[in-house]
Amino acid sequence: MSEQEEYYIDSLIAKYIVGEISPSEEKELMDWCALSKENQKLLDDEVLIYQKANLGASQSFDTELAWQKIQPQIQKSGKAKIITFPVWKLAAGFLLICAMSFLIYQQFGSTQEFEFTSKNEVETQILPDQTSLAINRGSEVSIAYNERKKTGLIQLSGESLISIPESKKVNWQVQVEQLFIEDIGTVFNVKAYPESPIVEVSVLEGVVRMYQENEEGIQLKAGEQGIYDKATGVFSKAEADSNVDAYSTKSFSYFNEDLASIISQLSEVYQTSIRLEGNIGGCRLTVDFEEEELSTILAIISETLNLEINETGEEIILSGTACN
Repeated sequence: MSEQEEYYIDSLIAKYIVGEISPSEEKELMDWCALSKENQKLLDDEVLIYQKANLGASQSFDTELAWQKIQPQIQKSGKAKIITFPVWKLAAGFLLICAMSFLIYQQFGSTQEFEFTSKNEVETQILPDQTSLAINRGSEVSIAYNERKKTGLIQLSGESLISIPESKKVNWQVQVEQLFIEDIGTVFNVKAYPESPIVEVSVLEGVVRMYQENEEGIQLKAGEQGIYDKATGVFSKAEADSNVDAYSTKSFSYFNEDLASIISQLSEVYQTSIRLEGNIGGCRLTVDFEEEELSTILAIISETLNLEINETGEEIILSGTACN
């Protein structure tokens, strides 16, 4: 399409939008739309922009006032310059600018809200700024996000692993009842089930701050766990469990860990009942597992500690003799 033809089609679309198109011109426009899906989409998109701005035919447009506003701008060095500019085109331009401004405000100026519920499976959600949430079973998340203000609030009931990009385009806060966790560019896990008397925050990368309104709280760095006692309002620190994110990653790292603790964690992560028979809970292991099936993990453990595996359909039983 030549530049002149493109200009002519644009003028027909503008006339069509503001209702100033003649029957013959409308037929030309419809014939042009019938030539391709792209042509029809262009018309539909511009009509949609107009409609989204809530500027319908019921609203009047003062074209005379608009002309008075722009007329001084087309005079130069005191000499009047006559410009032939159809009033309908001026009106269409103003309307389209208003429509685009409205849509930009809707897109970037308002708060977006999201809600996620994870019942029986761990779910991963990616937010618009590429922040990742791995939401553990039985957890609920409500999110208020404003890209223009670069702010975000995550209200959590349950457990979630939160990974914020290094670019950190949004200042995120996590809220658990009256407790706030403030990100300072990091990856961290929040465990805050309503029935639990404590809230646990484990930092895998970076730094976070746990606090309440009007209270300074505590700052945590990678490898640390913050514990908040709901009853007393007291904050404390401990060493973070290196496998705190295993429910999401299915990766485990154990160093001289007792078998009872390992089996307890595997049961929770894989949602499978595993029972130990015999005095073997104190046996210790140093081993890593990277996204393995539960059957493979148990086979390696049984081979290492010389244990037997029996499956009853309802549970898995590991049995053997006490370790020396």
